[in-house]
Order: sequence, then C-alpha cells, then structure tokens
Amino acid sequence: MENLTNKVALVTGGSRGIGRATAIALAKEGVKIAITGRHFEALQETLDMLETDATAVVCDMQKEEDIKAAVEHTLDTFGQIDILVNNAGIMKTNLFLKTSAEEMREMLETNVMGTFTMMQQVLPHMIEQKSGDVVNIASMSAINATAKSAAYSASKFAVAGMTEGVMREMREHNIRTFTINPSAVLTDLIGETSLDPETMTHPEDIADVIVSQLKLNRRTFIKTNQIWATHPVQK
Repeated sequence: MENLTNKVALVTGGSRGIGRATAIALAKEGVKIAITGRHFEALQETLDMLETDATAVVCDMQKEEDIKAAVEHTLDTFGQIDILVNNAGIMKTNLFLKTSAEEMREMLETNVMGTFTMMQQVLPHMIEQKSGDVVNIASMSAINATAKSAAYSASKFAVAGMTEGVMREMREHNIRTFTINPSAVLTDLIGETSLDPETMTHPEDIADVIVSQLKLNRRTFIKTNQIWATHPVQK
C-alpha cells in the first residue's frame, strides 16, 4: 500500500462537503493539506479540524489568476504538490428551456474551466516530480443525465471526458488520474431534498473511497468509479 505520510494535497472546495471531508481524511493519514474556497471564514473552520500542517487560500474557480495564486501559495508553503483533488463545483438544476445562458456559462466556467486550469497549473510540477495523483470529482450526472440536469450534466460529462484524456497522457509520467462519480450526496450542493439522509451517500464515504484509492500501490489505480448509497430511495 502507498504511504501517504508527508505528501502534500491541494483540495479545491475544501470549505465544506466532500472537499472538507476529504481534507480531514487525508490529514489523518499524515498528508499536508492546502484547501481552497471562496470564503475564508468557512476555510478557517476546516483548518481548525485538520490535525496536520495545513494552509488555506481564497480562490474563485472561475478566475484563472486565483487558481494560479492558489497553486503558487501551495508550492511556496510546502514545496510540492503530490495530490490534487478537483472537487470545487456548482450545480444548478432547471428545465432545459428555462436554463439561462448565464447559468450554463457559470457551470462551464467553474466545473470545466476551473478543473482544466487547475490541472494545467499543477501537472507540470507532477511531471517534474515524476509522480502524482489527480482526483477529479464528476458525478453520476456525467454518466446518466436526468430531467432538469441537462446543463449540469453537460459540465460533468466534459469533466469526465477531459479526465479520460489526461489520464492517458499522464500514465507515462507515473501520474495516476481518476474520476469519482458520486450519486446523491448529503451536502449543501444538493440543496433541499425529500430524501431520508440515510438513503444518501455522505461526504465521509466519498473521502474514504478517495483515500483508499490513493493508498493503492503505485503500479495500479482505479480509473473511474460510481458511488451509490446502499439503501433504496424512499418514496
């Protein structure tokens, strides 16, 4: 198994939900953590939960200059980036004909271009290190679109396709690139729901999957997965 102690992880969207849970889980493995988010107060709450060397930087994933600054801050603080978790994203659901161009553009800028820019900034350092792991959080909406999810699904289909291409390019550099496709996860992102919380996956469950995959021997990796809750949805 891979020893994660003293590795450095950059986790986007680390102020809540899957990002926060992942940062906490990695910290327990001895990983040094850098988290990003749009609100420093929420980032500070996560920092207070981490039992490891950690730092935070405010970053809007729609702004290229913010992403570059976040990567530079992480490298200045820890000297390397071994793990990148592209978790930051937004979800707006609506009937297709009622979805505005602005809503569509915002999801593409955050979910797709944010992930694109972050990987372009981090991967050259991993190539130089000849080692690294990139975890991109997509969605089951990247596999099966549903009513009212056309725009969101389009952004996540793009993330999944981009990750597949990057994975094939990075293997020769000892960089593992994989996609996590969660189903309904109990986070603020999903908004109000009539689902029983125990019929849903929790952020900590996603974090456990990410950590377990990162700990696999470097000779292998899981390219993509689907994470479902065990219980059937209650009607």
